[in-house]
Formats: sequence, C-alpha cells, structure tokens
Amino acid sequence: MNSLTLDAFQLLNFFGVEPVRLDADTPWPYNDFSYEIIRGDLVLAFSLFPAYKDVRITLNRNGATVYELSAMCVDDIRYHNEKQRETLEIVLNPRDVLWLAVSPAISIRHASGE
Repeated sequence: MNSLTLDAFQLLNFFGVEPVRLDADTPWPYNDFSYEIIRGDLVLAFSLFPAYKDVRITLNRNGATVYELSAMCVDDIRYHNEKQRETLEIVLNPRDVLWLAVSPAISIRHASGE
C-alpha cells in the first residue's frame, strides 16, 4: 500500500488547529485525525486515517448538513500552497478530484473527468 503525499505537518499548517486523535498514543499514520474549522455559520469537519487513506468531510451550515463525503482508500491527498492560497487536493480515483480550501473562506470543489 502506497502512502499519502500529504504529511501531518502540512495538515496542521492547512487547518491551523491541532487535530483530535482517536488514540492519544498512536502516531501518524496509524491513527485517525479529526480537524474542525468554523467560519461564520459554516462548520467543516475533516477526518483522515492516513494508513488506510480514509477521508471523511462534513460541512454544516447552521447545524444542517449541506455536504458530506466518506471515501475509503483514496488515491492520494496533496497539499498545495500557491500564491499564498492553501488547498488540499483529494484524489478520490483517477477520474475524480476534490479541492478543499479553508481560508479565507471554506470552499469545496469537485472535478470529474475521463
């Protein structure tokens, strides 16, 4: 099993908050890490189990879920910092890529191709 391009330090930089760990004594990549970001009335929850490449994303607005993703064994997750804009590129499979940004506002963009 190939590992992710992304590392724990890049996630910390991207979200700007310490993750909640499923098990306090288990290190990267064998633990489940959860991050939560609040921007106004939006709450983004992002969880990752790096060893299995499992990703969960939930976006809530005023307590109602407006977007939810649960993906097991994604192809890769890449951190980008271009022109002072940080994004996560979540490669779901060879055809589907999800782009996530949290600053200055939360943005989720799904691209699908051939």
